[in-house]
Amino acid sequence: MNTTSRLLALSALAFSVACFAQTSPNNPSKSTGATGQGMAMTGDADWDALDSNKDGFLTKDELTGSPALVHNFNDIDTNKDGKISMDEWKTYGKNKMMKKP
Repeated sequence: MNTTSRLLALSALAFSVACFAQTSPNNPSKSTGATGQGMAMTGDADWDALDSNKDGFLTKDELTGSPALVHNFNDIDTNKDGKISMDEWKTYGKNKMMKKP
């Protein structure tokens, strides 16, 4: 193998390693590290925008810009733990869609 071929092979290897290192994790919401320090990406843009501390829950403090959600908070928080989980959020969304005329 001549010098040019070796250089091309080495460059291709370095490029593929660099590309592999930059791929996203399969489930980024589970790879965020410590609570509140990651970028939880749930696939639900509304949820991701509202969950400002990225802890996977919505609190009344995080919903201050959404008066309708604050008003309905106690109905959405079905287990009454003071925060809305993704499951509670999805249930609220489904119920809301079923009530539309």
